[in-house]
Amino acid sequence: MPLTHTKQYKSLVSQLTITVLMVVSGVFISYAFFSYQEQHQQMVQEIRGQSMESAERLSSIVAPYMEAYEVNEYEKLLQTEIQTENHYALEALVIEDYRMGELLGETAYVTGRLRGDAGEVREYEPENPSDLGVIANAFSDTYAEIYASNGELMGRITVYVNDGLLKHRQESLLWQTTLTTLVLLVILTTLLVVLLKRFLIAPLQAIAKTMSVRDEDGIPTSPIPPSDYREVAVLSDMVNDMLRVIRSTQERVKLEHDRLDNVIKGTRAGTWYWNIQSGETVFNDRWAEMLGYRLEELEPISIETWTGLVHPDDLKQSEKLLQAYFAGEVDFYECEARMRHRDGHWIWVLDRGKVATWSDEGEPLEMYGTHQDITEEKHYEEQLALSASVYKQVHEGILITNDRGLIVDVNDAFTRITGYTREEAVGRSPNILKSGHHDSEFYAALWRALQSKGYWSGELWNRRKNGDVYPELITISAVNSETAGETHFVALFSDITSIKEHERQLEQIAHYDTLTGLPNRLLFRDRLRQSMSRASRHKRPLALLFLDLDGFKEVNDSYGHDVGDELLIILAERTSGLLRDEDTLARLGGDEFIIILPDIEDQGGVSPVLQRLLDSTTQPIKVGPLELTVSASIGVALYPDHEDMDADQLIRQADQAMYNAKLAGKNCYHFFDPEQDRSLRGINELILRIESGLEAAEFELYYQPKVNLRTREVVGVEGLIRWNRGDEGILPPAEFLPMIQDHRLLVRLGEWTIEEALRQQQVWQKQGLYLPVSINTAAIHLQQDNFVSHLQQILARYPDVAPQQIEFEVLESSALDNLEQVQRVIRQCEALGIGFSIDDFGTGYSTLAYLKHLPAQTLKIDRSFVRNMRDETDDRLILDAVIGLARAFRKQVIAEGLEDMQHADILLSIGCELAQGYGIARPMPAAELPDWLVRWERAAPEQICND
Repeated sequence: MPLTHTKQYKSLVSQLTITVLMVVSGVFISYAFFSYQEQHQQMVQEIRGQSMESAERLSSIVAPYMEAYEVNEYEKLLQTEIQTENHYALEALVIEDYRMGELLGETAYVTGRLRGDAGEVREYEPENPSDLGVIANAFSDTYAEIYASNGELMGRITVYVNDGLLKHRQESLLWQTTLTTLVLLVILTTLLVVLLKRFLIAPLQAIAKTMSVRDEDGIPTSPIPPSDYREVAVLSDMVNDMLRVIRSTQERVKLEHDRLDNVIKGTRAGTWYWNIQSGETVFNDRWAEMLGYRLEELEPISIETWTGLVHPDDLKQSEKLLQAYFAGEVDFYECEARMRHRDGHWIWVLDRGKVATWSDEGEPLEMYGTHQDITEEKHYEEQLALSASVYKQVHEGILITNDRGLIVDVNDAFTRITGYTREEAVGRSPNILKSGHHDSEFYAALWRALQSKGYWSGELWNRRKNGDVYPELITISAVNSETAGETHFVALFSDITSIKEHERQLEQIAHYDTLTGLPNRLLFRDRLRQSMSRASRHKRPLALLFLDLDGFKEVNDSYGHDVGDELLIILAERTSGLLRDEDTLARLGGDEFIIILPDIEDQGGVSPVLQRLLDSTTQPIKVGPLELTVSASIGVALYPDHEDMDADQLIRQADQAMYNAKLAGKNCYHFFDPEQDRSLRGINELILRIESGLEAAEFELYYQPKVNLRTREVVGVEGLIRWNRGDEGILPPAEFLPMIQDHRLLVRLGEWTIEEALRQQQVWQKQGLYLPVSINTAAIHLQQDNFVSHLQQILARYPDVAPQQIEFEVLESSALDNLEQVQRVIRQCEALGIGFSIDDFGTGYSTLAYLKHLPAQTLKIDRSFVRNMRDETDDRLILDAVIGLARAFRKQVIAEGLEDMQHADILLSIGCELAQGYGIARPMPAAELPDWLVRWERAAPEQICND
């Protein structure tokens, strides 16, 4: 058939001509560029050589004139040098005369000559911007230092050159190269077109004309005619040989195609072709038949036909395997996938394929493959896998014997339980497991049950490979083979050693402490209830002793829990030896023991027992090479007492009494005091009330100003907590804080105070009011390990408030209780920008050493000294001493409690300028402070606001 052109082809002559022209052009341009570079480098070296030669020569010639201060002479030399014709590149000569500069009172006397744009020479003026521009834009400069005959440095000469000639030559070379290249290109183009058409294109056109006539398979019908040119003749012979090979191959391919088609029909496999780039896909009839379709029902067919029928999970796996194959990780593509049958159920297919065509870039183009229905094989595999998994993964041991009683197989659990490997067990009798715990009659009954019922189930004692005897729960079943006609016995068993041991331990664990063997909490409560019932019936009181060891935690921390456990065991035995048979000693947990002493006479009758217990506990205890010493704190509660109570309440009373013994110094005993208990309950009620008050936002901060008495400037305010109890009024801190002084609730109040002060400062700042706020901090709060970290979290919530606006006030006594901790906290807070002041200074027991090492910036003089000061009183002397100490240690001092402004002059006279007190202003709500500040600023110096 004739060759039809559906595509516009490029001209071979044009391509070859353009290619040759580009190569030639590249050669000429490269040569021109190289030539330019060479001349450029020579010119640059010549220019710089002139500069260097002039600088060195002039420096030696000018030296005698400079040494003789003959300025006019060396200026003439400069004029002559720059006008020399062969010095065409010189642009400026500048001399710096240091010695002449000294005479003129300057660093150097500067003179020189410049060459103008028109070639004229003029004197260099350092103050002239135009001359400075010439110097700054010079192509190159070289300097040489000028020395006197005695070696003294007198000055320096600098030679500046331009590149005008270099640029001129560069332009000339560029024009010459361009014209030469254009002329050569025109000549070469004409010759190439003529020669290529005559000797190359004409023979190729003859070949193309012959090959344009082809048969239905696209093969030329006639051979290529011979040519007079050797190269074209070789090409013609090669094409003719290829055509003969193609015709022969066509015949073999047809034969192979027929064979392959018969194989596919015989294997009933579905086939597919996939054009990976376009998505074109072809399936055979069998492929559609496997899915219950006729092929025409699936049209139009594309790769989406496959992806729409395959299970989504398997489609992802198929894509993953395809990518692995395309990447060269595997040699061919193979995937098992589920496909939706026309009836709605899933069938399994084995999808196999291989790429037939790859692009030059290594991309897959065309792929062929098959689909094989493997649904039945897949179901069989799943059944086998399930059986094998159950057999292998089951926790129970499995043993299978044949009809001769020999083991034929065991599972992994059998090995784990008995210790025998599969290789050691197979071929042997199960008698290797006999423990000797069962007689012959037992085994005879077992076989009779197997023969009559086909199974036996029960408990059996067997022996492991290492000789250990263990109990097992076992079921033995007879299994008859329908094909072989044999009977096998399958034993399924589990090790119940732990169950048996748990049964034994449950009773012990339920009522006794595992470490000491003493009654535990459960058994103790039962005995306590019985003892309390008996004491009520017989009117014979009992004592309940709650004993807690002192120093036991240190033993655990220092020597480990093993040593601590051994110490508890020894103490339990020692304490048991001090009690009567009717007494009960129990361990509640940790280092807490509790003792029931029934039938006592009175409190006095218990005291000797308590003393013996204390003495016994403090005796040294040897644990291995260690000799340990601990003590005990014992709380005692008597029953019946004034109140009717249950066992739990009696235990709480003894526990509370023990806690009081701890507070009393430890290594002692304490009897429960009902009156004290009622007081404690009142404190607990207060704690609960404060907690609920925090939740209900009943607390608020009042602010008392601090002023400079000399300038009347308000230097800050002190935040003071108040409790708004509604109808009960507003409570000052003295009415609730002292009762919780050592309680952790004080930490919560402290954190609330800090956050509230920061919140209020943020509000004030929005109003344009910037006032530092000092906050009272309790000792228990300051000594918390997480004080600084919590403070940083609170500060982070108020980024607009600078930490420098906050100051913490610490009582002198609390600061000195733990000086090292307080020092560390103060330094960490100072790093954040927060200052500290020592409150109520002078009321404690501070020493000069403490004052020296305490990193606080401010000392607050206690109000008691300020309120009672007179000219000649002791308080006045103390004030003088405190202010002197503050001045010596470079600390600021402020007086609190200034209630009479007549004392202000006294404070100023002894050097204390800062003060606060009722004489200035009472503590006030935050909302009232701005108005007070206005009134304070407007008041006359002799007036004071006592609102």
